[in-house]
Amino acid sequence: MLFFLMQRNHKVAVIEIAEKTGDIIDMVDILSMQRIPLGARHINGSFDVLSLRKWWSGRGIPASRSGLERALETLQVPYAELLLVKCSGLSLSDQYWVTPCDAPQSWHAVNFYENGFSEDVGRALFGEGVLSAQPDLCSPCNTSDGFLQKRWRIADGKRILLKAGSGIYQQEPYNELVATELYDSLGMSHAPYWLVEQGTQTMSACECFTNEHTELVTAAQFMRLQPQPQGVSNWQHFNDCCKAVGLLGTQKEVCNMLATDYILANTDRHLGNFGFLRDSETLEWKGLAPIYDSGTSLWQMTLTRSISAEAMVPAKPFETSQQSQLKLIAPYVDLPLERLDGFSNKVEKIFQSAARFDDGRAEKIAAAVEGRIQMLRSNRE
Repeated sequence: MLFFLMQRNHKVAVIEIAEKTGDIIDMVDILSMQRIPLGARHINGSFDVLSLRKWWSGRGIPASRSGLERALETLQVPYAELLLVKCSGLSLSDQYWVTPCDAPQSWHAVNFYENGFSEDVGRALFGEGVLSAQPDLCSPCNTSDGFLQKRWRIADGKRILLKAGSGIYQQEPYNELVATELYDSLGMSHAPYWLVEQGTQTMSACECFTNEHTELVTAAQFMRLQPQPQGVSNWQHFNDCCKAVGLLGTQKEVCNMLATDYILANTDRHLGNFGFLRDSETLEWKGLAPIYDSGTSLWQMTLTRSISAEAMVPAKPFETSQQSQLKLIAPYVDLPLERLDGFSNKVEKIFQSAARFDDGRAEKIAAAVEGRIQMLRSNRE
C-alpha cells in the first residue's frame, strides 16, 4: 500500500508499506529532500530505502521492552511494526507521520498534540488488559522508545509520559526525581519529573516538552547533518555539526550536562538520550533540548554494599568511562557547584520513601553522590 511520508502538512516522500507486517517495502519517490528525517540518512549524507527502513523500525517499540510480547497478544497485533501503521507513525517527539496516498488526511486532524488518543495500548503495555473486544490502537505509546514500561496519558489537557522502574529496587523513578532536584539546584534547563503511584507501582511522570510545531532531533540524528570524516572522533564531529548550523555555546551546555551525569553516575546518556529542538515548519534550530531521561543512574542495579563514589562507572556517549569522559569535558564545564552544598541530604530524603530499598541504601547512595560532587570540585581546582 502506498503512503505519503509527511512532516506536518508537507509531503516528504512516497513509500510502500506492507499491509500485513507494517514494514517499509520500497521508497517510490522523494518529494522534499530537505525534509527527509535526519535519522534516515546515512552517516555520509546519502539516503536510500534501507536507511528509511531502519529509521521506521527504530520509531516503534523496541523488542527489548518489558511485557511487549504479552501486550501484542492482548492487542491482537502479530508484529510491533504494525502498531506504527495503526497510529499513522505519529509521535509526541516529532511531526513525522504517514497517510495513505489514496485517502490523505490532514496533520491537524490526526496529530496527538491537538487530538486525543486511546488508552488501550498503554493499558496493554502495563498488563492491565483493554476495555473492548476491538482495541483502539491509535496511541503515541506505539512510538515510545526504551526498554522500561511506559505510557502516555492526557491530564488537564497536558500530555504526560509515565515510566516504571526495573529490577529488584525499581529505582529509576526516584532517580528522575533526584536528577530534577540536581538540575533545579544548578539552574539547568530540564524536563521536570515527579512521582505517580499506580496500583503497587511507583512511576516517574514528565510533561511532553515538544509541541505541534517543535520537534526533538536526537544527537544521533543531528550528527547525520554532514558526513563524518574518517579518523574524526564523535566528540569532534558533534561540535563540527553544531558549528555548521550556528549552534554556538552548545559545547558548554552539553559538557555541563555530562558533568551532572558524572555526579549521578549516569550510565546511559547515549546519543539518543539528548538532542536539539527544531521548528518543524521552518526547520530552524532552536537550541539544546531540555535534559531528559536520567533514570539509568545512581547505581540502580548495584547491590547496596557495592555502591561507592570511587568505583569505575561506564559512560556514554563520547567516552566509555565517567573518568575519561570527565577529562574530555573538564575544560568546558562551568557549573555553580557551591549550590550543591547539602544536596546529598535531599538525595537521602528522596530515597527514604523508596519501598523496595534495603536498610542503608538511601544513605549509601547519598554518600556516594556527595563523594562525586567533591571529586568534581577537585577536578576543577
